[in-house]
Formats: sequence, structure tokens, C-alpha cells
Amino acid sequence: MDVKSIIVCPKCRCSLDDKLCCKECNTQYSKYYGVYDIVNPELSSNQEILWNITDEDLANKINTSERQSTEDDWTNDYLSRKNKETIIAEQKLASKTMELLKGLRGDVCDLATGMGGMLQMILESNNSNISIVCTDISKRILAWTRKIKQTNDDKVSYIATDGRYMSIKDNSFDFITSVAAFGNIPESDKVAKELYRILKENGKLIIQGLYIEKGSKSFEVAKNLGLEKGLVEEYLVVELRKAGFKEIVSTIVDEAVWAENPYDRIPVTGDIQKFCIIQSKK
Repeated sequence: MDVKSIIVCPKCRCSLDDKLCCKECNTQYSKYYGVYDIVNPELSSNQEILWNITDEDLANKINTSERQSTEDDWTNDYLSRKNKETIIAEQKLASKTMELLKGLRGDVCDLATGMGGMLQMILESNNSNISIVCTDISKRILAWTRKIKQTNDDKVSYIATDGRYMSIKDNSFDFITSVAAFGNIPESDKVAKELYRILKENGKLIIQGLYIEKGSKSFEVAKNLGLEKGLVEEYLVVELRKAGFKEIVSTIVDEAVWAENPYDRIPVTGDIQKFCIIQSKK
């Protein structure tokens, strides 16, 4: 895929010139460590970015290795806090997701790629006839993932874009994948409409999500953050249906009680977490 051919200004949906300047509103966008940075500050100023990646991390090879070691320590500590039932549920979810990813073809968009959890699964699915566009609101986390994964630029491209105002033309993708994106991006209704817009006719959405129960402590936290519609399974199904999606199939693979973990705001310790995959078509 020629990724530049599908990029548009998120503000006016107009194409960009060769220097990544919008032909309509003259907003200047840029490229950052191999990532197309097409986030409009006017639209996305209220979106919180939690990733703590610096320019120095990306520019300095020594810092990269040091940071990777630090993140390995963080990951090991995080994983050590998970209880057995959560680990089993995650394994079931990953196995089911891999089955679905083997059917990918054509042009694939990964929403809220982050550190590349879904990207890694797509790459391991060994689909030969696909091109992948990774998206996230943070250009730095995409640049970091691109560097760490060392992906082939002919197969994998990166666009920094807000899931509520995507910098992508209508009808661009055959598939959209995501891990937990709706639990991290507010205004789920806008996200659902954008995903519907950028999918081709009969394109398919595959969402891997971790959902909470209405009325739980986690639900109250989610409401305060404006994330409850993306974290409750039935709410998200409603938003997808309103956006125009059809043949919506929601599968709860497993459930587990969340153990105490200081790294997560949601779910709250002791609440049930549902490990779910939602599929739907345009």
C-alpha cells in the first residue's frame, strides 16, 4: 500500500501535498522517525497521551537498550502480579484471536497500536498478502514500536492519528484490528463512526477487548474518565450498531477476577474482567 495515498487532513478531510501540507486549510503535518504525524492539535488537544517516550530514546541507540532493559523489568513485575485465572483467560483470548487473524487479507489497519501487541500477533499469523498500517495518537510510541519491532517498511506503515478524527480516506481498509482501543479512547461513538468510514464495503472489524461490569467499582472509574461506553460490552455493541456495522458477534472467551495491580486504573482490584472478541462487518 502507498500509505501517502490514503492520508488526509483530519480537520477537513482534504488530501495533502508532497510536503504533507493540507491543500484546503494549509495545516502543516510532518514525518517523525518514519511515522506520519497527522494529528491536528485543534481537534485532539483533550486526548491524554500516557506513553513516556522521549526524542532521546529514539535518537540514541544506547538509551534504547537501557530503556528496553528497564521496560523488561517493568513487564516482569506487572506479569508477576497477575493471578492464575487471569493468565489462563489471556491465553485463551490470544489463541482465539490468532485463529481469526489467519484470515486477514488485503489492507489492514491496527487501531491504537501502542507497543505493538496486536501487530506482533498479525506478523506471527504469517499472512503473506497483507499490508499493515499501525495507528496511534502518539507519534513517539509508534516510532518506538517501529524501531523495536524492526518491521519491513514495504509491509508495515505508521500513522499518528486520533481514533476520533482519523487521518485516513474513506473506504481504505479490508480489515481493522484492535487490542483494547475502545478502553483507552474517549467518545466511543466517534471512534465507531470513524472505523466504519475507513473500512471498505464488506470490510471486517476484529476487536479484542477486556470489558467490565455495569455497576462495578471499575465502571465508576470508567465513567469519571469518559471511557465507560468502550469498556462495557453491551454499550460498545450499541455504538457499533449505531455507526452502521452489521453482523455484530460478541464472544466472551473467559472471565477472571482482577488481582491487585498498582499499574492499572481499570479494572479495580476484585472486579470481574471479561475477555472478549467483537467481530462485525460494514
